[in-house]
Amino acid sequence: MPLESCFESRTQPIEGWVSEQRRQTNENLALTEQRSDNHDIQVLRLFFRDLLMRNIVGEGGGRIYQCLCQTVRTKDDLTQRNLEKGLKMARYRWGIDVGSGVMMATVAFFRDELRWNWQEYLQQAERAKEWNFPDDPLLKIKHVKFKVRDLALSNFNSNYAAFDLHVTRVVSRIGLVAYGWELTANTGIDFGTNPADDANYLFFHRLFLKLASLSRGRFTPVDLDRIFWHLGRCRCGATTQCVTCPIRAMCLTGRQRCP
Repeated sequence: MPLESCFESRTQPIEGWVSEQRRQTNENLALTEQRSDNHDIQVLRLFFRDLLMRNIVGEGGGRIYQCLCQTVRTKDDLTQRNLEKGLKMARYRWGIDVGSGVMMATVAFFRDELRWNWQEYLQQAERAKEWNFPDDPLLKIKHVKFKVRDLALSNFNSNYAAFDLHVTRVVSRIGLVAYGWELTANTGIDFGTNPADDANYLFFHRLFLKLASLSRGRFTPVDLDRIFWHLGRCRCGATTQCVTCPIRAMCLTGRQRCP
């Protein structure tokens, strides 16, 4: 699509955002494969950044990450006092105690239980991708739910995307939810309107796996998430701009509004 989208003061075509996400994923995976203390810290900071987003409501992930890069440089820096210092620098809005609790529990899992074995964790996630890895120990951490966990995993596994209202709204308007009716036996799900509901969120996870398979490998679930998210930002937000949208002819809502 010949559309540009702006994010964090940068503007580029949607295709560019997708390519950038793919490149970053490959770079992040390389960190997990080439084991070192420095790489462990780099990977851990990515998990910190996304697990702290607290349902991705108005949070500045980039600011949090930059502050943690200053305060968490080695494994010796993984103390509660030091993590709290980074959150204070970032002006973390959900409370220093809440944020430090999430980070200390994350450290306890990856350092104390997994011994920094990122590959073991990622392999577990890959094996359980169809049902969105419901037994993930990270989901037992207070304030960590599917969306922020999937946001963290999306840095390393392209089958996990963090669905928010912007994405589900666009997919529903286009009509792509119709490809997912057979994916659940739960007839009470309000399809496409409430990603905060776990059953609804799981439906979208499985739907995007199916849509990716229908593309025959051209797109991953994370690719599709980025495409729809940026489309929502530049054309299909709370108020639609169907007249100037390049896919209106193949979109159910666009065809209705611009016959």
